[in-house]
This record gives sequence, C-alpha cells and structure tokens, in this order.
Amino acid sequence: MRGEIFTLLLVTWPCLQALFIVESEQDSYDGELHDKITMGCRFSHVPSVSRITIIWQRVSHLETVGVYQLDKGNENPNFTSVQYQSRVRLLREELEKFRAVIELSQLRLNDSGTYQCIVIQDEVDYKQTKLTIRAPYKPIKKTFRRLSEKQVELSCESQGLPLARVTWSDGKLTDLTNRSKSSHETNSDGVFVVTSRLSVAYDVNNYTCSYMTDDSQTRQTAMFSIPDEIPGKSKLTTGYAAIAVIVVMCVGLVLALLILRRRKKGQKRMDISSEECESPQQNLTVTSTDHLLSKSNSRFDSLTFTSAYNVQEVLKQKYAEFNKTTETKTDFTLPHTLLSGENQHVDIHSVLPGPRETVLLEGKEGAGKTSVAQTLAWSWADQSSLDFFNIRKLQLVILVDIKEDGGEFFQMVNSKIPAEAGLQTNKLKDILLGDGDSLIILDGYKEGDRELDTSLIKFLRERRTCRVLITACPGEHGILGETGRKVMRLHTLPVQA
Repeated sequence: MRGEIFTLLLVTWPCLQALFIVESEQDSYDGELHDKITMGCRFSHVPSVSRITIIWQRVSHLETVGVYQLDKGNENPNFTSVQYQSRVRLLREELEKFRAVIELSQLRLNDSGTYQCIVIQDEVDYKQTKLTIRAPYKPIKKTFRRLSEKQVELSCESQGLPLARVTWSDGKLTDLTNRSKSSHETNSDGVFVVTSRLSVAYDVNNYTCSYMTDDSQTRQTAMFSIPDEIPGKSKLTTGYAAIAVIVVMCVGLVLALLILRRRKKGQKRMDISSEECESPQQNLTVTSTDHLLSKSNSRFDSLTFTSAYNVQEVLKQKYAEFNKTTETKTDFTLPHTLLSGENQHVDIHSVLPGPRETVLLEGKEGAGKTSVAQTLAWSWADQSSLDFFNIRKLQLVILVDIKEDGGEFFQMVNSKIPAEAGLQTNKLKDILLGDGDSLIILDGYKEGDRELDTSLIKFLRERRTCRVLITACPGEHGILGETGRKVMRLHTLPVQA
C-alpha cells in the first residue's frame, strides 16, 4: 500500500510543482476620504518577476474599470482609467517578495468597490478584495452670535458620512433638540455638511451638541460654556479709550513726518506740508501740498518675474487715470469716519494691510469704499505727490472690481488686468503666492459664488507675503470669518451746517 502511494506522489509531483496560486492579503480594506491606502496580494514563487504581468482592476456587474497594469516590467498607462490616473502606483520593491502591492492616494468616495488582483506567468490566477471609503465626521466647529443682551445663538458645524442628526442638551442633561434648527448640504466631495443652531438665554450654563448617525453612535461632541466662552465687551473706560486713540493718532503723525523728511532729502526746492491732528472724538484730517513737488524716481525693489514688471507698468498707467475722477481724494480728507472692530476711531492709514494680513473694509452702499480703494491704487501709481500711505514701497498693487463676478479666483483677477500686460494666469499665481511684497484690493466682494469663495479662501491661506484689502457691505462676507481678517468699518459723517 505504501508503495502505491509513493508511486502516485511521484507521478503527480510535476503537476503540483507547476500549480500557480494568487492569494489576497486581506479580504477587505477601509480607507478614509482624501487619505491613501495600500492593497496587496501574494503569488507563488517564480524564477523571474520581470516576466510576469500584474493587473489590478475594479469590477462590478455593470463595468470593469482598469486601475493598474504592469506587463513584464513595463507599465501600461493606457490601461489605467482616468479616474485613477496620477493616483495609483505599484510598489516595485515588493515584487521580489512575490507581492503585488498598489498604493492608491487622494481617496474618493467612488473608489469603494470590489478589486481584482490578477497575476499572469505561464498560468494565471486572481483574487478579489473589497475597498470601502469612509468619511468620518470632523471635529465640530463652534460659533457664537449675540442676538440681544439676554440671548445668544450657539452653532455647531461638522461634515462627514453618513448623514448625522444633531442633538442638544444643557448642563442638567435636559434634551433641547426640539428647540434647535438643523440643516445640511452636500459639498463637492459628496460629503454632508451638517449645521445646527440653538438660541439660549445669556445665563450661566453648559450646552452640548452631539452628532449621531443611524447606528446611534456618537461621532462628534462639542460643549459650550456660557458665558465664559462668549467674547465680552472691552473693559477699557472711556478715558483710557480716548488716550489710546490719541497715542495711535500721534504715532501716525510722527510716521508721516518721518516719511516727508525722507522725501525732502536731496531736493533743491521744498514745499510746505501741513498736518492737523484733531481731538479723538473727531476724524484725523491730513492736508498735504506735497503733490506740487517734482517727480521723483521710482524706488521699487527688483521684481522676481519679468512679467510682474510688465504688469506693474501697465497698472500704473491705468491707476494714474483715477486722479481725473471724482472718486479719488488727493488730499485724503474723506466724507466718512473709519472705525476698528471695537468701534474705535482709527487713522485712515490703517486700511493698508501688513505683510500676509487681510483687512476687511466694511461699509454700506455709498459709504466710500470704492473711493478708498481707488485712492490707494492711485497713490501707488502716482510719483508726483506725497506717499501718504507709504504704499510705493510695494512691488505691485492690483485693484479688482469683483461686483457680480465669480469663478476661479486667479482666473477672475487675471481677467481684470489689461490685455497689454500679456500676463498668464499661472504667472499671476506665482506672483501673488510668492515672496514679493504686493497688495491686492478686492472691491465689492459678496459671498455666494462657491468656486470664488473656495479659491479665495485657499489663496488667503497659502500666500506667503501678499497683502489683501477686501471691501464689502455688512452681512455679505461671513464666509471670510475663517481667514483671520481685521475688520474696519466706514461710516458717513453727518453734514455740518
């Protein structure tokens, strides 16, 4: 009997040796939206991995989608579907370990499905595995809005999948969900953005919002502590506030005198500039006759890009025309007062942002926002008058009227630059995101165009040094709250008899 078994093994041994097998390393994989993941399968030992063909594809009862193909050491990019191009690669170092491993990056929701790993030598075998892409809810963004002296609105916002319901409770665990208002929308990734608001009394208490999915699992929770977390009013007395305003105004006056003195150096003939500092309860008025001085040479720093220099010259010619309009105030005495976010009078110089700073100039229709924007652009372009704002040190100033406009931010800005500048959108992007000291003024911004809002916020976060001044009407710029901007407001002065 033993002899018969030995004979059988001896006869079938070549067949067993030739058997080629592929095995999946995992039955399923879980990935997270926008993250990356590796999936792999093992195959039988082969004499040379350079002679095998490896295929990864996603299969369903409707279609088969090519993911990756390596044909005897050569990649076949034509096999890869558009959906996966530039997102998938084979880890070649794993081939020597007889593993066919792919890395899939920038995961999308529609990447979920069944995948086949096929390995072909002289024989062929394959195995399947399942990929599921999840979008867990992100940490909750909390906001407060004061409705009155006795009421405040609490708001929670988070995004993820599946659609979650939001529950509210107070410090005594009383269910307040029925008093809340919740809404949701779907973003470009197909993920739910869920927002919930609750109005409560301005009393000492704690409130909790919780995001829960259909499986009754709590995904995210945030707690509000009232009134500790609500920004309070300034504790400065009226006297201290007045002193602070005087100090700021005097510092501005000293800076203006230093700038004037530097401009006078080396000139044969000097005119007289007069500056008047009024009380802190009035506007700061500065009247200058320095526009009668002879034209000085431009003192710009050298620009990195030749294209930026061309734009500079074209824009200067355009902005110089603003002096011929009634909108531009060459003596910088404006028919309105400028207030900071704390409702304190501030110098008109403050509208010029610092490096990588965003200033939001808020005012009602007709309050003079466009006049301020054009005055800044004209001051940069003009070389015959006092540099009141100290703006001519900037390499580039771009004034963009974006009323009723939308679309991708850089394309929209480039469309407003005269064609003779010969500037391409990618060059403009390099300039504004680079290290050059520049200013872009967005006049008449109004939120609502999703593509413009998204690309603008991305630019504000990615820029290195670019200064940004945005003018808008009250209530039309809420989406910019995430960008850390400094708010100033224009108020029209009453007509004096």
